[in-house]
Amino acid sequence: MNKRVPRRPDPAPHPSDFRSRQVEASRVFFFDEPAGTDFEIKGGGFERCRPDYRIDRPDFPWFLLEYVHGGRGTVSLNGVETPLKSGVFFLYGPGIEHHIASDPEKPLLKYFAGFAGPAAAAFLEHHDFQPGIISHCLKSEPIRRAFDTLIERGSRNSKYSRPLCVAIIQQLILMCREDAVSAGSTDTRAFATFSRVRECIEERFHELGSLDAVAAACDLDAPYLCRLFARFHDESPYQFLTRLKMQHAASLLLEEGMSVKEAARASGFPDPFHFSRVFKSVHRVPPSRFREAMHAKKTR
Repeated sequence: MNKRVPRRPDPAPHPSDFRSRQVEASRVFFFDEPAGTDFEIKGGGFERCRPDYRIDRPDFPWFLLEYVHGGRGTVSLNGVETPLKSGVFFLYGPGIEHHIASDPEKPLLKYFAGFAGPAAAAFLEHHDFQPGIISHCLKSEPIRRAFDTLIERGSRNSKYSRPLCVAIIQQLILMCREDAVSAGSTDTRAFATFSRVRECIEERFHELGSLDAVAAACDLDAPYLCRLFARFHDESPYQFLTRLKMQHAASLLLEEGMSVKEAARASGFPDPFHFSRVFKSVHRVPPSRFREAMHAKKTR
């Protein structure tokens, strides 16, 4: 008689199993093994999506918080479709059907953080932040910085990484909850003007070199431009312009393999010493050291 061999249960999914391949660039971290805690961190990261980016899932095993940093697209949570733009956040998880698509003309740039466990569910319930929620934050820079800190701390994979990531994710949930605004808050002429200026800077930051240049490109005066950003953003227009230039410079150093002088010229800085000072003010490290450190990580 042949003995029946019991079927082994399917292995539990790994967080990286759900990582999309429809991205041009990313910074991500995942924890390989569960920590056995009631608030379990699965991973997090940042994705620069491709024009054809699309996610279609009937379910998801964990909670996943996503935050749109740039670009456009759509998200559908349990059949309710909502446009995506900078500042929008949403949460899905077990039992939530979700579909996410990028606008081919303006692909999404977005952060994400995955977590699970009974303590995580209780934390969400206590703060009325349930899967299916979608809202918008006007002042996005503190949330972006928190996500960057999450990625940096999670990537260290030290004995402190998990508890630090739990604290940062809880902070992100509370920040999104506190800073969420109603649709009516963005339905004003002033906000429409701010959005137009922001889009102009995002599309033309390569060629715009000063606040006056931005004001001229948008047919506005510089003082009014500053008042708009003080009302709806947490950076001045020039700080926003500079950060975009330095983010672009970082991608040139890392992904294109440019020298510091080449990246400076491509970013609109004929003086590489001035470029280095500005780069360090944004990234907290000189461009030469950034380039060496990032390429060292890629060759490990």
